[in-house]
Amino acid sequence: MLGYFTAALPHFLAYFGAAIALAVTFLFLYAQATPHREFALIRAGNVAAATQLVGTFLGFAVPVSIVIGHAASVPDMLLWGAVAAVVQLLVFVAVSRFLFRAISDRITEGCTASGLFVGGMGLGVGILQAACMVP
Repeated sequence: MLGYFTAALPHFLAYFGAAIALAVTFLFLYAQATPHREFALIRAGNVAAATQLVGTFLGFAVPVSIVIGHAASVPDMLLWGAVAAVVQLLVFVAVSRFLFRAISDRITEGCTASGLFVGGMGLGVGILQAACMVP
């Protein structure tokens, strides 16, 4: 058992480290791409922004977790993870440009329903995406 653990540990560390780096990159790029500043709003106690960002992050993390279980290599996982990130950005664009043009303003104002809607859409699309991501 110890032999298996020591043999598998480098693979775990490689995938986990790559996944954390991918997640941090995603959160940074997502926060830059949206018109409102999620982290500043969250620091100020804005529940709508927190709900939106958590839902979106889960919508990103679920497909990445599925890909980690099926990827042939770390670079393979990173490529599919980038696809997951792009899809989450597209969810926000679709919601904010086509469904509710003022949703970013509503989140900034603290409208929890708006944050929940965007986060929920991100999570839902992420779950659907995860079911389709079997590299």
